[in-house]
Amino acid sequence: MDAQMGVVVVGYGFMGTTHLTAWSMVPEAKIRAVIGRDRVKAEKVARGFQAVAYGSLREALEEQAVDVVDVCTPTFTHPGYALEALSAGRHVLVEKPMALSLTEADEMIQAAEARGVKLMVAHVLRFFADYVKARELVQAGAVGRPIMLKAKRAGSMPPWGAESWFMDQSKSGGVTVDLAIHDVDFLRWCLQDEVRQVFALSHSSAVRGTSAENHVLIALRFREGAVAHVEASWAMPAALPFTTSLEIAGSKGTLSVDNQSTVPLTILSRDSLERFTPETLPWVQGMPFPIDPFYGEIRHFADCVLHDRSPLTDGRESKRSLEVVLAAVKSASSGEPVALRTEA
Repeated sequence: MDAQMGVVVVGYGFMGTTHLTAWSMVPEAKIRAVIGRDRVKAEKVARGFQAVAYGSLREALEEQAVDVVDVCTPTFTHPGYALEALSAGRHVLVEKPMALSLTEADEMIQAAEARGVKLMVAHVLRFFADYVKARELVQAGAVGRPIMLKAKRAGSMPPWGAESWFMDQSKSGGVTVDLAIHDVDFLRWCLQDEVRQVFALSHSSAVRGTSAENHVLIALRFREGAVAHVEASWAMPAALPFTTSLEIAGSKGTLSVDNQSTVPLTILSRDSLERFTPETLPWVQGMPFPIDPFYGEIRHFADCVLHDRSPLTDGRESKRSLEVVLAAVKSASSGEPVALRTEA
């Protein structure tokens, strides 16, 4: 590896520029290229990060010293870019969801393992300070044995996205695969347990001009007995702030997270009420509170590459979350619950 880890970011839109900003804060990394279909836009973004713009990933891999490829393009294009980079022996960070089918996910996993490179899926909720603290408290037994969980994520249809690809179910997977996967992945991680049954109801006509699911209710039953309810929506008015919440009821108390509160995390038991803010997390020198989750995610992946560690959300781990939301899509379509095999 060069003195600095060479990074190529594929995509210059909302998520691409978010990742570029985070990579620019990693001193061991050097952003070498930005890839985009619109060369003029790509060049404008690349200049802001002292990088070179290319119209294709192939050109960048041929001309630049590249160690990492970060894929921040529309979901339906993830496997193509990831497989191109993995087959060329580059480490890959790819935005969630990793793919729109388990077959594509398997191809990505197998390509990474065949070349001995890292594959990480950007499940950024695992790096949000309040959610990290919530998991820490659950794992420490603060609510006892988790029994009932409820997670919600709601806003309007994303205003970014070339050619409104979010509104096409075949390109985005709809709100279930694109948005609900955040909370599904977090709940699996928080409980350290796997989902064994899924039942879902969805709506695709709450937003005009879209074929994609835009509101979904998902019921999950975990192997160890916990039951969860996940709600995700793109059907809220644009003027409404993006809202997220989490509730966990256990044998000893309850925990709640609410992003609309100035003190976002609360634990209530029979004897006490405690409130937490992200400042209760360990501090990273030079970073303001709360620590930016996108920086935390990319810092984690950089460390995995530099120190040969396995990413928190590697391909196999991320495939399990994808399997759950794809089962939810199937359930909503059939009207029947879907059982999952929970082996690796």
